[in-house]
Amino acid sequence: MVESVNKTMEIEFELRVTDLSRGGAGVSRDPSGRVVFIPFSAPGDRLKVRILEQNKRFARGEILEIIEPSAFRQKPRCPVFGQCGGCQWQHLTYELQWQTKVKGVLQALKRVKVELPENLEQIPAERIWEYRNRIQLRGEGSQMGYYRSQSRDLVPVNRCDIARPEINESWEDTRTQASKLKAPYKVEVEVTSEGKIQRSWNAPHSAGGFRQVHDEQNEKLRNWILEAMTGTDILYDLFGGAGNLCLPLVKKMKEIHCIDLSSPKSPPAGVPNTVHFHPTSVLSWLSKRVRNLSFSSSSGSASAILDPPREGLGESFSEAANSLEQLHVNELVLVGCDPDSWARDLSRWFAKGWRIRRFMVIDLFPQTAHVESVALLRRDWE
Repeated sequence: MVESVNKTMEIEFELRVTDLSRGGAGVSRDPSGRVVFIPFSAPGDRLKVRILEQNKRFARGEILEIIEPSAFRQKPRCPVFGQCGGCQWQHLTYELQWQTKVKGVLQALKRVKVELPENLEQIPAERIWEYRNRIQLRGEGSQMGYYRSQSRDLVPVNRCDIARPEINESWEDTRTQASKLKAPYKVEVEVTSEGKIQRSWNAPHSAGGFRQVHDEQNEKLRNWILEAMTGTDILYDLFGGAGNLCLPLVKKMKEIHCIDLSSPKSPPAGVPNTVHFHPTSVLSWLSKRVRNLSFSSSSGSASAILDPPREGLGESFSEAANSLEQLHVNELVLVGCDPDSWARDLSRWFAKGWRIRRFMVIDLFPQTAHVESVALLRRDWE
């Protein structure tokens, strides 16, 4: 049952922030002991807070005044930080950002009682500013910027401090093109892997092809997976897009199948003929593959990479897991961008006899609360 959240009359408290939540807000308690989430606050802050929403278990507030600032506070680089719906943590030191992300992943795993290996591998970002190779801007005429958080109100901006320098250098060219349009617009501006600016106007997200937004961290993620996987006859890359995670493995695997609705219809130039792209539903393709295998005598060892959407496998877990087991998969890498859904899926693999062999947390989104978690699992029937 979902608890109703009520708007409140003017209620103000002086509160001390004691922690930072995985969602990005600072955590405090009101005089009754109820948890209060306060965006853009920092552990150690003493604040005057107005309560905006509340229910029996928690409340949400906004900062009216910073009475005593936290030692973790720093000056945000962006002049519209706190207005635009992008970054949540520019006001915090990067060390605290990273510690909070790692702690959040461990808390999610503890909640579902997943047994962890002793060695947690951590890959914080070295480049914490000007890293995004792709941004989405909204606007009307020459007014161009980002939406306000949980709103369609436009916050005009003239640059973005987490966007790559090439994007900022092309900002006025983008504005010039935008000002010629007669209707409100969305434009996705991307620095291609060749270093060129590419714009997609009023098109679906990642119209130019999905790519992780932090190139340096993405390369570390790819290398980790390349090193972790042992190499088998067949690799199934589920929700694989254009093959970002599987293509480095072409020399380790005899045959690769990359399955996703957004996969290319034909292999990109230079990709060997042992790599096959399938622009279709993951579950329907797996089901068809299992049926075909039952009529075939070939049954080599197989591996899989699973990088599902933010909500994880959800209700499709059992069907996907059973199909992979019938396809003789005995090694898989599970990637997730939401700690709770990733940990929930991981616990389901544990219940089916799989165990973690390596485990890594990597930051692809500095200045935000988002974090990527990765685990190498193998079957353990003993």
